[in-house]
Amino acid sequence: MVCLRSTLVLALCAISASAAPSAGQLLDKRQGTTALDTVTCGSNSYSRTQIEAATAEGCRLNAAGQTLGNNRYPHTFNNREKLVFAAGGPFQEFPILSNGQNFTGRSPGPDRVVFNPNIGGKCTYVGSMTHTGASGNGFLLCTTKQSRSQTQSDKSAASSLGGTLGKGTAATVLSMLINARL
Repeated sequence: MVCLRSTLVLALCAISASAAPSAGQLLDKRQGTTALDTVTCGSNSYSRTQIEAATAEGCRLNAAGQTLGNNRYPHTFNNREKLVFAAGGPFQEFPILSNGQNFTGRSPGPDRVVFNPNIGGKCTYVGSMTHTGASGNGFLLCTTKQSRSQTQSDKSAASSLGGTLGKGTAATVLSMLINARL
């Protein structure tokens, strides 16, 4: 019995000391455009509506197996730059134009939306990037500004989720200890 208590206390201490994701880390993994206000790529600024329109067109073409222009957009983005997006790949890139129009095959300009064509069965925006300021033909991430009201509610939800993660882990360890009959 003493051995079981000692093991239980050590297990609970290990759980409480383990790194649980912070609200900020959970928010970094958010996908889509729900909290997006504007995206700035070099000197070009894009609204949420523009990001959604470019992503929707890229997703539509990708699903239909169609491409536009000499560079055949949308196409695979291999991420040699190791840019960090809101979700993992595979990634597709598609031009976003500063004139507010969808790309039709002419000059793609320097800016791109990046999407994953299949996150839970949906084509999802994961970020934006630009050639502006990058070396060679490389890319840099664009700057994203989130809407204030959405960010506050997301932080609350993420905090709640973070608290739940620890309890679930504790329940799992307790269950394993009881089943092991230490």
